[in-house]
Amino acid sequence: MELKDVVIRLDASEVKRIIAADVDADADAALAFIRESLVKKVKKALEAHCVPVFEANYRPAQKRQPSSGK
Repeated sequence: MELKDVVIRLDASEVKRIIAADVDADADAALAFIRESLVKKVKKALEAHCVPVFEANYRPAQKRQPSSGK
């Protein structure tokens, strides 16, 4: 896995957990948040998102049509 800069979106409940862990100086809550939420988001952001040149017009929602064999 190649490391690079990532941008992660946090929803309001995740922001609340971070602030609560900071205000309470709760290291266990902070570590739990990292393990339960941040790690998943960082790994997803680091996944490859490229499509080979010959498939440049491919869209993930697009489904392959079975050939009719004619």
